[in-house]
Amino acid sequence: MDRKPDRRLAAAIERDNRLEDTGMHGDDRATCWTHQAWAQDCADDPMHTNPSALHRPRPA
Repeated sequence: MDRKPDRRLAAAIERDNRLEDTGMHGDDRATCWTHQAWAQDCADDPMHTNPSALHRPRPA
């Protein structure tokens, strides 16, 4: 599947990076630095909701 890069997302990530470098709190980002995605798209990811837990499926 050929996907074109999302230029709006890339620009927003760059903007958030610059703002965070100048003092913006990381929780105020519109983008996710970890996933390189919109923050709302990965807000429920276990890495964000429970960062200290292991995120591997438990063996059956």
